[in-house]
Amino acid sequence: MLRFIVVTFEILALIMILRSAFVQFWLTDVQTTTSQWMLDISMTIDNQQLTKFRQDISAHVQGLTEPQTEYLHRITSTKTELKKFNQHYCRAGDKNPFIYGTNLHYVCGEISRKGIIDKIS
Repeated sequence: MLRFIVVTFEILALIMILRSAFVQFWLTDVQTTTSQWMLDISMTIDNQQLTKFRQDISAHVQGLTEPQTEYLHRITSTKTELKKFNQHYCRAGDKNPFIYGTNLHYVCGEISRKGIIDKIS
């Protein structure tokens, strides 16, 4: 009987401790940190593929000005930006104020040829 009372008291004490504001704050902080680590790990492969793709197309896209080069870097910095660029300017045929003509056709061709959108999805 004494064992039952001690175990019950320990369980109640554990519940009280776990419900305290400090422990809740600490658990939330641990969860946030762990989630950020997992997100960083999952994006590492995507970032490596995007960096390689950026390097490959930079060597072939000639005569770009500094703002055009910065724009190219921006659209190849995240998979979301590259998907939006591909959707608007490669598939829908919208006019792009930064990259146009043969450079636009080359970038769009490389996106579809290398399947970079499918690899990072």
